Amino acid sequence: MIEILIFFFISSLCTVLTGALFLKIYSIQVSDSNFNLSEKGLYGLLIISFLSLFLNFFFKIDHFITCLLFILPFIYLLSERKKISSKFLYKLILHSLIISTVATIFISFDNVNRPDAGIYHLPYTKIINDYKIFIGVVNLNPLYGATSIFQYTSAFYNNFLFNDVGITIPLALLAIYFIDYFIREFFLSNSDTNKFYRFYCFAIISYFLLEMNRYSDYGNDNPAHIYFFYLISVLFKNKFSFKNVIDFKIVSLISLFCFLNKVFLGIALLIPTIFWIKNKLFKSFKFYPFFSIFFLFIWCLKNILISGCAIYPIKSTCNENLSWYSNKPEFRIASKNLSEFSELHAKGWTDIVDNIGYENYSIKSNEKKIFMRNFNWLNADYISRHSFTIRKKVDIFILYLFFVLSIIVFFRDKKKKIKFNWFLDKKHLNLFLLSLFGVLVLFYKFPVGRYGSSYLSLLIISLLYPFFSFFIEQCSFKRSKKIFSLFLIILLPVVLGKNLNRIYGGFNSNYYSAPWPRIYENSSKITDLNSNNNYPVTYQSINKNNVIDIYFVNHDNFWMSDRKKLCLYNKSPCSQTSENFHTFNVSKKYNYYKINLIK
Repeated sequence: MIEILIFFFISSLCTVLTGALFLKIYSIQVSDSNFNLSEKGLYGLLIISFLSLFLNFFFKIDHFITCLLFILPFIYLLSERKKISSKFLYKLILHSLIISTVATIFISFDNVNRPDAGIYHLPYTKIINDYKIFIGVVNLNPLYGATSIFQYTSAFYNNFLFNDVGITIPLALLAIYFIDYFIREFFLSNSDTNKFYRFYCFAIISYFLLEMNRYSDYGNDNPAHIYFFYLISVLFKNKFSFKNVIDFKIVSLISLFCFLNKVFLGIALLIPTIFWIKNKLFKSFKFYPFFSIFFLFIWCLKNILISGCAIYPIKSTCNENLSWYSNKPEFRIASKNLSEFSELHAKGWTDIVDNIGYENYSIKSNEKKIFMRNFNWLNADYISRHSFTIRKKVDIFILYLFFVLSIIVFFRDKKKKIKFNWFLDKKHLNLFLLSLFGVLVLFYKFPVGRYGSSYLSLLIISLLYPFFSFFIEQCSFKRSKKIFSLFLIILLPVVLGKNLNRIYGGFNSNYYSAPWPRIYENSSKITDLNSNNNYPVTYQSINKNNVIDIYFVNHDNFWMSDRKKLCLYNKSPCSQTSENFHTFNVSKKYNYYKINLIK
């Protein structure tokens, strides 16, 4: 655990300095008065994602590349040492110590987000570390096309110092930066004139402590929601106006980053787009967010190379002429397959047909059509199973906010007569409409709570604020702030105790990476195996240390895990099934691997 503490301290320094360097290049001033270094950390993770993605077109993100990038912020610090005040250095070191301490508690002896982390998050991160961009790799696992930009962030932290456990660092950093940022905004920001913003900060902190307090919850969903919550915070601080070019560009970048983390959060792109069109900013060349456009371009290019689609699995963005893509249902890469399966799975169809797996999803086609017709999926089975995943995301949150409201009501000044305003102003109404639109899309297409928790939370906050604002006015602002603070102070040790209890119970764990999260199965990681098999595709079964059932194909060692176990961060590239191996062959040129379909 001391090792974890040290690694997080160094990582936090690197990440914050990376963010500070980026903001300086972009000429952005961010909360310097409050020394909100966590905000710079959020930008640091963002720019690290971009660099890892860009460099993966030319290099595998191995120890040499990651160490080179890792030392650059420290070189910047040394070069600017005469311009940097001792006060800033003190704040930076203290901040990194706090972040690393909390992150150590947050991550120690925890699990990764299963099963998704084992099926495609960690295996794809391993591919990024081991290969330059792998053309057609989605043929091995269609879910590789649904990966997040954060897989590239994770790959960056595997270097000579941290080694493989480093890939678990950025998610924990993100969580702690996020909560630290909002706590500072709540207590230190001058938001007396914008009580909605202070209430928003309080609600988001509460939601994090109630629903996002475990490392194992952090797959590809929570990073997207975190940046969406941060986006709304930036909108508040800019008073929903982007007359400043830099403000508009940074909002565009954050909105894009939400989308790159989770396609479903693409609704966030509506914010800068509508403003850009409505205010005719396209007439001014300076309002073109070129960095964001380039970021989106290389992301789409990456998608085309690995999957054949600019935005996988949207069929209209796919190209049938590419040798590694086909939309015929017999090929696993077919976008229709994953798109259909994802929606069916979200609506509970796979539960009805005995937890059928992706590789067998094509059966019972008539039953699928009947199931999807006219909201037939909204049945008792869905209500009892899948709706629960949505309710548990919001029920505790709503009850908690109502309990806080009841305390404010109790301490209000009953002599004050203030007219109750049922309606939000135009700015807040736009937030309500945005969140409502997100919730409606969520319900119609993918009704699973974790996909749209940011939309659900923002909708709840927008609906409850009129009640809070009315009683806050009767209670006095200072008293209501004290009540908010009291509830946060109560929640913090509860969450801390929960994580300390997990650490106490984990000391008996003997898995390979302990006390780091379990990026391998059981007790050991898989060692290399030399193979001299002939091309094209053959495979044989290997069982190593009871870790995972592995198969390899051809001379370059393709690996496959038994569906009952997981690929995780073992050998790469890894697939969850061998049933499609006969549909492709593999070529290699200039150290680029490409999977070619046998059409």
